[in-house]
Amino acid sequence: MPGNEHKVCKLVKSLYGLKQAPKQWYQKFDEVVLSSGFLLNQSDKCVYSKFDDSGKGVIVCLYVDDMLIFGTDKNQVDKTKKFLSSRFSMKDMGEVDVILSIKIKRENKGIVITQSYYIEKIFKKFNREDCSPVSSPIDPVEKLMPNTSKPVDQLEYSRAIGCLMYVMTSTRPNIAYAVVLEAYSDASWINHVEDSSSTSGCVFLLGGGAIS
Repeated sequence: MPGNEHKVCKLVKSLYGLKQAPKQWYQKFDEVVLSSGFLLNQSDKCVYSKFDDSGKGVIVCLYVDDMLIFGTDKNQVDKTKKFLSSRFSMKDMGEVDVILSIKIKRENKGIVITQSYYIEKIFKKFNREDCSPVSSPIDPVEKLMPNTSKPVDQLEYSRAIGCLMYVMTSTRPNIAYAVVLEAYSDASWINHVEDSSSTSGCVFLLGGGAIS
């Protein structure tokens, strides 16, 4: 403001949209959930679980500011909802039907997750609705054709592969070979002098570029 150019605003809390907001939100959520007895999943830092000695328990999955809460006992699920509602401003959306483009079906034998409608949306988006299905991981009768040097839209190709990779990591690991084209791995083979541990690593390449 004219005449007040030397003044600055002091931020007393993180604001939605600022760079530090997601980190502050996760730290707050993590602190609250862990303090109530939940355990953090070491493979996925956004999954928390709490089970009692009888095997009854609740699992909470966090995606940005959306939560998926499920468990073996409805009373414990309701109790978890009540606790979280007392600490955060929440809206209960009821039983989940679709989350992160994954459809959840409840059947007599249990729960089935599928992304068929999402896959159909991918086909439509990239004008591949006339594609014929093939067996995975690779079509055994695939015929390689000479390169005609026809230019390919690299951005569109990358987007299509990205969509397929999301399907692969969520519900369709069987298409991994067709989607992730090259992979290399190596290990140090127990060369640590103190605890005889080894270090391994891998890299996945798509179109010559590292993607994982």
